[in-house]
Amino acid sequence: MHNPLDSRQLANFCEIADAKSIRKAAKNLNLTTSAVSHSLKRLEEDLGCKLFERDTRSITLTYAGQRLYGLANELVGTLTKARYLVSQWGEIHQKTIRIGASPVACQHILPMALRELKESFPGMNIQILAGTSYQIAEYLSENKVDLAIYPANESENHRHRTIIGTDTLHFILNPHHPWAGLKQAKLEEIQAQRIIMTESKSYTFDLINSYFRAYKQPLNPFIEISNEEVIKRLVELDIGIGILPHWAIKNEVANGTLVSLPLGRKKLVRHWIVAHAATRDLSFAESLLVGVTQNVAQNVLAHAAD
Repeated sequence: MHNPLDSRQLANFCEIADAKSIRKAAKNLNLTTSAVSHSLKRLEEDLGCKLFERDTRSITLTYAGQRLYGLANELVGTLTKARYLVSQWGEIHQKTIRIGASPVACQHILPMALRELKESFPGMNIQILAGTSYQIAEYLSENKVDLAIYPANESENHRHRTIIGTDTLHFILNPHHPWAGLKQAKLEEIQAQRIIMTESKSYTFDLINSYFRAYKQPLNPFIEISNEEVIKRLVELDIGIGILPHWAIKNEVANGTLVSLPLGRKKLVRHWIVAHAATRDLSFAESLLVGVTQNVAQNVLAHAAD
């Protein structure tokens, strides 16, 4: 037959042990001293042993009290966590999560992440707002989204930003392009090339432009579009050369319809992040989504270093 201890008495016991005073423990617990003293007395009677040695100046744990403290402290922590989690789970069915995401995140990262989330919480409502990296960051600052997934100029994790992966940008070429057989692009010829790349009002565009400015070769795009599939199709038709992450063209490279070529001697690496407002903590559902998104992104971007 089960005869569990009273969790409130255990919590009061732990507070007394931490405060080393019944009076201070009562103050911390927002209870009267007599109430805390009575709680301890009931716990000692229930266990049949003394938990503290008392004198006029101090209160110290007995051997039994020391052993109980280790168990009780862990148990109280677990019960506190359980209360929080259950309250979160109880609200999941009516929770709405607003997500801002770049076009690439919408196409390659979010679908798998949301599928895993919806399997666990089928009643959750998801709202997605797509845009460029700069637009998504603005949506976040204006509280239009709860979470934002996009490439950003971040190389370290912060309290409100989690790096979910990195990728490396490459030239993509038609197999008949003069550079297709080279190991490295001829940057001195870049101005003569018809460059097809993401739209100019984006972080990726600025990242690429800064990269080539370092080589004293500013870019003049022939076509700007945020759709990777369209960029690949235009390059396959030999309309120009594109700039995309290597993982995005791995199938075409394997099939021989496109060729991947490093941009230059130095790799151009992009960092992908999930961000939330710095003024608040993540809910349980949001924390879960961040973790799932990180797992999916790392799987999607796994070919970035190929």
